[in-house]
Amino acid sequence: MVTYSMDMTEVVSKKLKKTARYFKNLGTLGFWSQLVCTTISAGILSFSAVATGDATAPFTFIATSVGIIAAFISVFRSFGYIRLSERLRRAANEPAKAPPRADVVKNLRNSIMFNVVGMGAAVLGLQATVGALVAKALATSSVPYYQGIPPGQSPVLALDIFLVQASANTILSHFLGLSSSLELLRSVTQAAPVPKPA
Repeated sequence: MVTYSMDMTEVVSKKLKKTARYFKNLGTLGFWSQLVCTTISAGILSFSAVATGDATAPFTFIATSVGIIAAFISVFRSFGYIRLSERLRRAANEPAKAPPRADVVKNLRNSIMFNVVGMGAAVLGLQATVGALVAKALATSSVPYYQGIPPGQSPVLALDIFLVQASANTILSHFLGLSSSLELLRSVTQAAPVPKPA
C-alpha cells in the first residue's frame, strides 16, 4: 500500500479535486450535448422509416442506426464521468482510496473506441445517403420537368434529406463525445507527482 508524506498528500489532494471538477464539467457537457444530438438523430431516423413505411435506403438506415446505438452508449459513458467525478472528489481527502489511474485511462480509451466506431458507421451511412441522392438527382434531372417522373424512378424526397440530417447529427454527437474523452484522457495522463514510499 502506498503512503504519502504530508506535502505529497496535499499535492495529490489538489490534483484529485482539480481532476474531479474537470470530469464533472466535461462529463456534464458531453452528456447533455450528446443526448440532444443523439435523440434528435434517433427521432429523425424513426420518423423517416415510419413516414415511408420502410427504410428507403436499407444500408443507410442500418449504418446510421449502428452509429446512433453507439452514440447512446457514449451518452451513458459520459454520465459515468459525472459519477466518477464524485468518487474522485470524495477521495481527495484520502488519496489512497482514489480509483487507479489505469482503470480511469482504460475507461476513457473504451469511450474513445465507441465514438470512433459509431462515427465510422454514421459516416458510411452519410456517404451512402449522399450517393443515393446524387443518383436520384442525376436520373431525374435528365427528364424535362413537364414530362413528370418516369415509372421506376423515384424523385429526391424531403425524407431522403432527413437521413442526411440524422447521419450528420450522429457524427456531431460522436465528435463531441470523442473530444471530451480525449481531453479527459490528456488531463489524466499528464505528468503527476509520484508518491514516495514511507
